Amino acid sequence: MHKILILPLLALLLLSCAHGKTDMFPTLDNPAANAQVYVIRDSNLMGWGFSLKVALDEEIIARLRSGEYISFFVKPGFHSLGVSEPTVRVPLEKGNTYYFLISADYTKFGFELHRISNQQAQKWLAKTKPID
Repeated sequence: MHKILILPLLALLLLSCAHGKTDMFPTLDNPAANAQVYVIRDSNLMGWGFSLKVALDEEIIARLRSGEYISFFVKPGFHSLGVSEPTVRVPLEKGNTYYFLISADYTKFGFELHRISNQQAQKWLAKTKPID
C-alpha cells in the first residue's frame, strides 16, 4: 500500500520542482526595436518549494522558483502577463524596460504579479538570480 502512494507523491514532487524556460519563451533581441521585460519572483517562504508559471499572452513561457527572475524582449504593443494565466494587460513601448514582481498575496493565499519601479527592481535583482 505504501509503495502505491510513494510513486505518485514522488512524481508530484518532481513536477512541482520543474523550473526554467519553456519552448514558448520569447527569443527576440534588439533592445532598440523591442521592449524588455523582467519578471522577478520574490524570495518569500510562502510557496518556496514550488515553481510558479509565468504566462505571457496566453502561453506559459517559464517556471520560476523562489528568488529567481527572467528577462526577455517582446514586440511593442499591448501584452498580457500573469502567474499561471495572464491577469495584467500592459502597453509596452520599444526601447523601454519594464519590471514585474511576483509576490505572495496573503489575502487570497495565492500569488500576484504587479509592476514595480526601476529602483525597486534593482534591489530585487541584486538578491535574486536569473534562470537559463
